[in-house]
Amino acid sequence: MCGAIRNFVRIIPGLASAGLTAVLCCSLTPCATAAGDGGEPPPVILISIDTLRADHLSSYGYGKIRTPHLDSFAQGGTIFTRVDAQIPLTLPSHTSLFTSTFPFQNGVEENGERVPPGVVPLASVLKSHGYKTAAFLGSDFLDERYGLDQGFDVYDSPFEHEAGAPPHPYAASLRRDGALVLRAARQWLDSNHGQRVFVFVHLYDLHTPYTLPVEATRARGISRYDAQLEYVDQVLGRFQQALEESGWWQKSLVVLLSDHGEGLGEHRESDHGFFIYESTLWVPLILHWPAGGTSYPAVAPLPAGLIDVAPTILDFLRLPAPRSFAGASLLGTIKAGEAGGPRAVYSESLYAHDAFRWAPLRAWRAGKYKFIQAPHPELYDLKADPHEQTNLVEKNSALATELQNELKQLLARYAPQTPAPPVGLAPETLARLESVGYLAAEPRGAGASSGPDPKDRLPEYELYQTAWLALEEGRAGAALPQFRRILRADPQNTLARFHLGECYLKTHQPGDALREWTTTLKLDPAYAPAAEALGQYWLEQGNYAQARLRFQQTLALAPDSYTGHFELGIAAAHLGLLPEARQHFEAACRINPHSRECARELEALKQRKK
Repeated sequence: MCGAIRNFVRIIPGLASAGLTAVLCCSLTPCATAAGDGGEPPPVILISIDTLRADHLSSYGYGKIRTPHLDSFAQGGTIFTRVDAQIPLTLPSHTSLFTSTFPFQNGVEENGERVPPGVVPLASVLKSHGYKTAAFLGSDFLDERYGLDQGFDVYDSPFEHEAGAPPHPYAASLRRDGALVLRAARQWLDSNHGQRVFVFVHLYDLHTPYTLPVEATRARGISRYDAQLEYVDQVLGRFQQALEESGWWQKSLVVLLSDHGEGLGEHRESDHGFFIYESTLWVPLILHWPAGGTSYPAVAPLPAGLIDVAPTILDFLRLPAPRSFAGASLLGTIKAGEAGGPRAVYSESLYAHDAFRWAPLRAWRAGKYKFIQAPHPELYDLKADPHEQTNLVEKNSALATELQNELKQLLARYAPQTPAPPVGLAPETLARLESVGYLAAEPRGAGASSGPDPKDRLPEYELYQTAWLALEEGRAGAALPQFRRILRADPQNTLARFHLGECYLKTHQPGDALREWTTTLKLDPAYAPAAEALGQYWLEQGNYAQARLRFQQTLALAPDSYTGHFELGIAAAHLGLLPEARQHFEAACRINPHSRECARELEALKQRKK
């Protein structure tokens, strides 16, 4: 009965001070008929809206725009009001989401890294229980070559990424409009009526750069971010209508969430990934339960993490979660409410450490308090201070120490095993690379607690962003002096030095480029892009022996590098090392099966051997 009644929106008593608006239906919402209730296990549709802040949805209290279609996902469902991402980057966050493991545990802490083959993602679990699985991607950041395709029968990622062109959010060719993503998902659903399905949809429209014209926002006095959000709301409204008309909506468990938020200027962070404040960690989570069955509260205000989503889905379906899952189902918690006790949530960002050799940031949120581990530690009362403006570390040092100790215990409990040595290269090759000083890398965790506080280096980071954007827009001449300025103040900034090398190459100063890339590797022997850049330079110069050595170094540092394998195949082929060339072309084609250039080179090599 309750599922047929239109929900109404009101301010929940007790949450009004936080400005949170919740969607209620008869005070309790209907839950699905799950597998254990004697019926057919329901379909599962998981929608991830990249870069969506929870507090910009009107159902979470936002007033500058309305998001009626996204809000309506809570009709007959539960809205979770305090969910945090484990890491504010696209690929690492989705990896934690699907594998229910912490970023430091699974090893995917940056975009462009590869999901390890030993993990057990949600798609694999559902597939083993008879689900047909499909994913439809809006961005190359989740492309199958990064390993998140494990367990999917269909992984629709139609992005062409060739060697020597690392993905970045400003590449229009490496993103797909949400309307096209949802059309592909609808077509697949239409062809699988009556099947037990798991569908993952990823929308990237809310990520910079925004595609809507500036004029469309100025007249209305709203931000471009909000204008993009209105567009996402519209396309998802049409998708929801199609699900209703086709019968999928009524019988499916539909999960709506985001991988991370967006700084939008808070704490002087314009985008995401640098800090771990709630502006980039707090994400929406809305579960629409299929009609009939158990009732769950319409609102769940207790803290949780994206790491808990996969266990929650499996619990709802009455399916056992893999032992590797570190998260916990939220079903019992939302029923218990406050009686369930406070939940602790972990988050991190190693971007400043990996990119600039500054200190990593790790957070531990227990109840209303949040502790950020940094050279200058921070403690916030999120209930009284949701925008994290008043640091309570000195005022409440005992609590800060307690939360820091809990954080240390978690890191020790889920510490990854000692990483295996690089694969794909013969022992004699590794020995030769070491003998010439090309290998001296330590595991990421070896020195991952030292370095300057990112808060103290914010002006340098802002200058880096300006310079990097100029370089990406083809203005290497303008970017060059900015990178020089950064390095005068901070000679250890390896990322700025690497990009300075790019600027020199693009302004026809190759000798200076080689010097900067070589220096980058001396500062950070584990920085594979510098080895790759040197290899590509020597390849273009026709020095195939030197190029081969540099690409071997690249693969020793990044065994799953498509560019490393492909370019090493090119160098080996020119040197007449045809079996070696074929080995690396085949490896490159496995990593990126959509690459036309790889297939072309491999076929040419086969013809050459005939």
